[in-house]
Amino acid sequence: MPVRIKQIKAHPTNFGLRLRKDLYSQGLNPNPTVIVLHETVYDLDSAVNTLLTPHPSDVDQVSYHTLVGRSGNIVQLVDPSFRAYGAGHSAFNGRWVFSNRNLSGSLNNFALHVSLETPRDGSHNLEVHSGYSPSQYDALARVLADWMVRYKIPATSITTHRYVDLGGARADPRSFAWSELQKRLTALQLVCN
Repeated sequence: MPVRIKQIKAHPTNFGLRLRKDLYSQGLNPNPTVIVLHETVYDLDSAVNTLLTPHPSDVDQVSYHTLVGRSGNIVQLVDPSFRAYGAGHSAFNGRWVFSNRNLSGSLNNFALHVSLETPRDGSHNLEVHSGYSPSQYDALARVLADWMVRYKIPATSITTHRYVDLGGARADPRSFAWSELQKRLTALQLVCN
């Protein structure tokens, strides 16, 4: 499958360095160990514009490493070696990092974030929408395969924003079909049935 990747650099206020020490000077492994799936809520252009817009206030910062459009196009906005701000107050399997006295713990320092473009019928607060396209699942599997191999991340460390959000306000990605992703990752020999 040909890969269509477009590189656009998010505004510098929307990402940062991966920390090697936390707020309390405890050593940190800066390597990504978890992948978090999100959705854009609006269209791809809107998501790109949000990440190009300066957000100097810590509480307003938002970013994903990669966006996956409905047609399967891939937009990389933050290099995976940097920390994207995809999940605020969050943890994965009880693990988070404190990096800012004014914010709660977060998994952003050890996470990679990818967001799927929401279908048109998903720009509401309902729990479900029509779901993601086969092209999106194909492209998502390619992105995840690269990250899984490059950073040695197991399939068991792929999760959703809903699962890691400690505030209970996030529900994305809605209508996600894990079986579609598993089928593709299995074909790439990255998971077993």
